[in-house]
Amino acid sequence: EVARKLRKMGMHASDTAQVHFDDVRVPQRWRIGEEGMGFMYQMEQFQIERLWGALNSVGMAQRAIDTTIGYTRERRAFGRSILDNQWVHYKLAELQTEVAALRALCWQGVEEVVAGQDATRTATMAKLKAGRVIREVADGCLQFWGGMGFVDESPISRIFRDGRLTSIGGGADEVMLQILSKFMGTFPTGH
Repeated sequence: EVARKLRKMGMHASDTAQVHFDDVRVPQRWRIGEEGMGFMYQMEQFQIERLWGALNSVGMAQRAIDTTIGYTRERRAFGRSILDNQWVHYKLAELQTEVAALRALCWQGVEEVVAGQDATRTATMAKLKAGRVIREVADGCLQFWGGMGFVDESPISRIFRDGRLTSIGGGADEVMLQILSKFMGTFPTGH
């Protein structure tokens, strides 16, 4: 039973709802995997989900930069295009560098997965970095849109809202930091 659809800050193209399973029996032949292994299966798939989320953020960040370049090239203030201001094109160059670095980290993770290696560390780093990069890029680009960036219909507004999920879905940033701390041997034992 679908209890109700939930209204979200972003990702409006994807419904989210509360679902209740009351008195449900699943025949043995329809079971996926081994009984009692659901948590482990979920943990294994997280690496692919985290890489997908990071790569999705690369795409969103690139779109934010590309649409902002187009907007600031056309939008004029004080007799010239907004893009003609040194601060604007320098800031966009910095943001593009962050996106390129994230893209490289993501592809390292993809290569590890394709090679059959454990990509947990790289996927975790990519997801952590992706959440931070998409927020920085979306916020930086939105600033150059002025009031139009605050309008729901603008592409930068959607990227700003949707990108926020990267630091939450598939494990919050704090969970990523905990995983990485364990890989580094700095996480306190006994926890």
